[in-house]
Amino acid sequence: MKKIYGTLIFFFYFIKYPIVIYLLLAYFYLEVETSLIMNILGFVSLLLIVKDLFFPYKKSDNCSGVKK
Repeated sequence: MKKIYGTLIFFFYFIKYPIVIYLLLAYFYLEVETSLIMNILGFVSLLLIVKDLFFPYKKSDNCSGVKK
């Protein structure tokens, strides 16, 4: 289960922006037919982008990498 969770985190960390850009181009410019799976994937990616905008990553003091 840890491998699946890690894979999903890795996938959405790097792929969320290209998915949203592709869907915008495909649906509005190329007029590709809509797909339920791509719509769900795009919605999840859009939610993650909005989450990143409102809740940016904050580096904690515990992760400084320096041993005390």
